[in-house]
Amino acid sequence: MSVINKVLKDLDRRGQQPFSKRAASSAVERRSSHRLGLWLLALMLLIVLALVVFWWQSRSENTMTVTESEPAEMPKLQERVEPFIDTAVIEVPAERTPRSESDSRQSSEIVSQDLASVVIPETEPEKAEKAESMPEEPVVNAEDTENETQKGGEFSKQPVQLSPAEISAQHIEKAQKAQQQGRLTAAEDHWRKALAVTPENKEVRKKLAALQFGRNKVSQALTTLEAGFKLNPDDFEFRLLSARILEKEARPAAALSLLKQATPDAGAYPEYVQKQALLAQSQGDYKTAADAYQRLVESEPEQGRWYLGKAVAQQEFAPEVAVASYQEAFKRIKHQPTLDFIEQQITSLQVTEAGEQ
Repeated sequence: MSVINKVLKDLDRRGQQPFSKRAASSAVERRSSHRLGLWLLALMLLIVLALVVFWWQSRSENTMTVTESEPAEMPKLQERVEPFIDTAVIEVPAERTPRSESDSRQSSEIVSQDLASVVIPETEPEKAEKAESMPEEPVVNAEDTENETQKGGEFSKQPVQLSPAEISAQHIEKAQKAQQQGRLTAAEDHWRKALAVTPENKEVRKKLAALQFGRNKVSQALTTLEAGFKLNPDDFEFRLLSARILEKEARPAAALSLLKQATPDAGAYPEYVQKQALLAQSQGDYKTAADAYQRLVESEPEQGRWYLGKAVAQQEFAPEVAVASYQEAFKRIKHQPTLDFIEQQITSLQVTEAGEQ
């Protein structure tokens, strides 16, 4: 009870009654104020947090803007990385590397031309035609190539010239490569170009003629060879090749006519004279055959076969002198069947001669 009394006395001093409405409302007001304070504090925290987040986003956007804007202020870079080119030697195209007019005047272009190449008879035409569509490596043309050197800060043009032999060598290499790959059209073209710059090159001319003949271009092959012996009348090899082509084409009369146009030394060109003799004998031109064999006898007097050929030809138009030629052949030939044939011919001629007397 003493505690209750103390509380009552205390309330009296404050002018309030216990459990009065004023006391109750005061307690409620204190609770409401406490809650309002909490809400205000929470609200302030949210506002501060929102300001921090807004400030942070603003700072990030500013950083990104600056980063993205930097390339606009920097020079535009080429998307494609170009290889390093020394502008003192080769002029760089304007669309890739801008240059002043003075720099352009001080540099020159290196002009390249594709010099062609060649090969030999066609084996697989289908593969050859497909391979012919392949691009070829360019060959530097000597007359159009320029080399620039720098002297005292100035550029001077120095033409680099290749000799005809060097240009021909480039074409020969291309021709051989094309031949190995079966690109016969390209090979023939390269042989032509090699021959054009070095017409005196016999090997190139023979390669070209062989390729043309192998591709059934007989007329072109003969024209190529004809140009060779017209260029050098003392070179009888091209005439002999032409005669062999004509013989293979079943034109022995034309082959003989071609060979009769020249009279080479039998010692230097025995094959030429022998071919002339055989063609003449096959065409019934026995005097020409006998003359050709006589030239062979003079160059190789120990060869019995030349005496035998001469005797056979003489037997057709001068049987009285053929016996002596047969006898000379008999002395030098060791082949028994041939000796038997010679004896028969001598006997026959002697009988005929005796009957005529």
